[in-house]
Amino acid sequence: MSTADQQSAHPHYREVLDAVPEFRCGDELLTRVFRHRWESFAHHALRGPSGWVVTEFRQPGPGRAHGSVNAAAGHHILEGRWLRRTDVVDDYLRFWYTAGEAEPHRYTEWIAWAAREHARLHRGWAGVADLLPGMVDNFAAWEGDSLHPSGLYWAHDLADAMEFSISGDGFRPSVNSYQFGNADAIAEIARRAGDEATASRFAGIRDRLRRLVIDELYDPRRQFFTTIPMSPDGEEAYLATVGAERRMPPEYRDLPVPARSEVSPDRDARELIGFIPWGFGLPGGEVDPAAAVAQLTDPDGFAGPFGLRTAERRHKRYGFTVASTSPRFLCRWNGPTWPFATSQALTALARIARDHAGYDAVFVELLRQYAACHIQPDGGYWLDEDLDPDTGTWRVRDWRRRHDPAKAEIGRDYNHSTFADLILSGLLGLDVDDTGILANPLPAAAELGWLEARGLVLAGVEVTVSWSPEVGMRLTVAGAEAHRPDLGPLRVVV
Repeated sequence: MSTADQQSAHPHYREVLDAVPEFRCGDELLTRVFRHRWESFAHHALRGPSGWVVTEFRQPGPGRAHGSVNAAAGHHILEGRWLRRTDVVDDYLRFWYTAGEAEPHRYTEWIAWAAREHARLHRGWAGVADLLPGMVDNFAAWEGDSLHPSGLYWAHDLADAMEFSISGDGFRPSVNSYQFGNADAIAEIARRAGDEATASRFAGIRDRLRRLVIDELYDPRRQFFTTIPMSPDGEEAYLATVGAERRMPPEYRDLPVPARSEVSPDRDARELIGFIPWGFGLPGGEVDPAAAVAQLTDPDGFAGPFGLRTAERRHKRYGFTVASTSPRFLCRWNGPTWPFATSQALTALARIARDHAGYDAVFVELLRQYAACHIQPDGGYWLDEDLDPDTGTWRVRDWRRRHDPAKAEIGRDYNHSTFADLILSGLLGLDVDDTGILANPLPAAAELGWLEARGLVLAGVEVTVSWSPEVGMRLTVAGAEAHRPDLGPLRVVV
């Protein structure tokens, strides 16, 4: 950490940093960025009178209560669950579901799903069960103002934290996948808590929504999950609905879901959010991901020299011009690379690679590219809101340096994505179930030469995993060890 970082660190910074796990491998870039992202996370984990919260921007800075923003909360929870101490995420979840000043319904979110993932990793089911009333209430809020009579959820792209997307508002794969994931999590948490009525109700919601997303939002022609828009085209239509609520207009309830043939070519696009259903396991084995994954390496699709594009390059409105000069609208999801979207796509790709052979090498390649975007030409670190995928420059930062230098540092260490979770869960396949602790690394992890993760506490016990061609793979859990001579899955019963 630089001297400037040490001077700006908050009083509890060291407490958080002392609780982070270690990861090293034969790829120096991944090793460096893993450590840096934990240093960055420690800047964002703040402890106040009512416990820990995690911020989007470094504080003092933008945000709602205590610097919180619910749009990235799912990312924060998935990342923070790997800390050796559980109280940071435990408090943060309690904030979202019990604090009067919290706004869990401001942007679309997958907080309940992330809470379940945290609980599974630490077998902390009793803690999340206490939050069930808040989860159910928040889910009901989405049903009240965003659920269409068809059973699909509508979202404005700004309320989806994805402003100025090509598809715009409508029935988006993102919000519908989040609600699928939240329903799935609530059903499991309720079942474990002995609340069979709630478990059954939300399992039904989950299953109906899954069917609708596959039937309505998967486009067989494009072989991708895409948005079905509802509003007229154009920036004026967007700007007319950027108020604080940004919820489904009442008149939309009387309109049917538009047919695919009715979608304007100007709004019909593959966007990176089409991977989100796979991130939540929604398609199961029903949808072949081959054509979708191919778009990640296609220069006319999402592939860029410096990052994944948020929209396919071939679309005629890729990178469309926005007339508004308000700094509020600097960020656009019509092509630029966003860490938020990149980490979602890589989470999905890791899941795809475990269910379908042959995609693991693409995951490792894109993980390295994502890591590289953290490193500046001078060797320092920077992570901001939107990156030019063709030049590698951070567009909002550069604009602010030219036009608003007083706020040029506002996007530093932008906490709107995951990285450690992509290593520990995505690459190494570390997980906990009711019988043991698992490591299931992707085969392409062998490209790193060797690897080691230590300083982990899962299900309350110390865990280390390592692999090298000479020694093989080892999973050590509270002194017990599983070993194999090659890289592959291991389990220790706990």
